[in-house]
Amino acid sequence: MNTTQNKERQVATVVGIFVSIGILVTCTLILYFGKVGDHFRQGYSITVEFSNAGGLVHDAQVLYAGVLVGKVSHIRLREKEGGVDVEIDMFKGVHIRNDAHFQIKQSGLLGDQHIVVVPATESAPFLKDGDRVQGSDPFDLTDVASQAGDAIKKLNVAIDKFSTEIIQPETMNNLKQSIKNIAELSKKLGQNADQVSSLLNKTQKGQGTIGKLLTDDQLFEELKRLIHNWRVHGLFHKDNEEESAETHPSSSR
Repeated sequence: MNTTQNKERQVATVVGIFVSIGILVTCTLILYFGKVGDHFRQGYSITVEFSNAGGLVHDAQVLYAGVLVGKVSHIRLREKEGGVDVEIDMFKGVHIRNDAHFQIKQSGLLGDQHIVVVPATESAPFLKDGDRVQGSDPFDLTDVASQAGDAIKKLNVAIDKFSTEIIQPETMNNLKQSIKNIAELSKKLGQNADQVSSLLNKTQKGQGTIGKLLTDDQLFEELKRLIHNWRVHGLFHKDNEEESAETHPSSSR
């Protein structure tokens, strides 16, 4: 019996040791990954200036490439300059360059606000404890909706003005008449184009006076001789004599 009791005690002791170790590990993980552990991981503090905190709260997460690199420790109003100063506790070992962009964003449509760090260059110096940087204002859906509403109102005014001043019965009648005139003109131009095309086809085939004149060589030569005879003996005889006298003045002496 004593041997059996000793074995049971040994098993209970081993089990108790394992349970105690498990509880200790669990507490350590909770402290490390929870809010208490953030104080142990704190490396340095920086201040980001925003004109609007956009609903950012204490202990909000700071993400860099999707990784948690810090948390918001304080949010203070700037009374003289306006806006807010957001103090961030960056974790130890996190190196962010001073030209990085700090933006306030929202997790999902109704999620909590957090800060996203977007890197800019790879040559700027790293941030150090006590540095101040300028942050980007958060996206405000209410402002966008308000601006869209103003734009819609202006568009409605413009449409109403166009309807009352431009689209009138007299204007519409004039527009209809103009369209009708353009259609009739296009029809006439099409008919004239067909006539011109037919005339050119006949001319190329030698039909008609012009066609025969252009295609009949004998008729062309006879026309040349007729014009020559007019110049020598007929209509152009006087003009021909004057041209001869001007050209050969010595022969008239």
